Amino acid sequence: MKKLLTALFVIALAFGFHSTATAQVQEGDFKLGAGLSFGSGVGFGGLDNDLGIRVDGYYSFTDEIRGGGDFTFYLPKSEGGVDVTVWELNLNGNYVFYNETDLVAYGLAGINITGLNISGDGGFDDSDTEIGLNLGAGLEYDLDFADLFAEAKLGNLGGNADQFVLSAGLRFPIN
Repeated sequence: MKKLLTALFVIALAFGFHSTATAQVQEGDFKLGAGLSFGSGVGFGGLDNDLGIRVDGYYSFTDEIRGGGDFTFYLPKSEGGVDVTVWELNLNGNYVFYNETDLVAYGLAGINITGLNISGDGGFDDSDTEIGLNLGAGLEYDLDFADLFAEAKLGNLGGNADQFVLSAGLRFPIN
C-alpha cells in the first residue's frame, strides 16, 4: 500500500509541474484521476469488499454536462479458505449545478457493472457479473496542481450487488 501511495504522490507532483489545475468545469476539459473508494459491501458478510483503488476520466461536453467512467478494484478478502474479489466499472454522466473557480458540485447518474469472483479450497470457483444503476453526488476542490474530489453514490441499484460507496482522490487536467 505504501508503494501505491508513493506512486500516486509522484504522479501528482509530475502533473503539477506540467499543468495548472482549476476546479471550474469548462467545455472541452478532460481530466484523469486516481483515488481510493470505500464500499459498504456486496453481501458476503465478513468477506465484503471495503477498500478499493480507483482510476477515472471525465470529459466536459458543456460547462454543465460531462461524461466519463471509473474503474475500482477492491482489495481481495480471504477467510476460512474462501477468497472474494470484487471490481466495478461505472459509466456516468455528471450535471454540474455549482461551478465556481475553486469549487464544483455535481450530481451523477449512470450504469454500474460489478464483477464478483469467489474461490475456495477444493477447487471451488464461481464468478458473476451484474449490471445496475448509479446515483450520487460529488465535489471537486482546486488545489492548484490538481482537483481534490469526493463522491458519495449508491451503486448497482437494481442488482444483488448494490452498495453505498464513498470515493476520494485527485483529478489532473489533461490539455
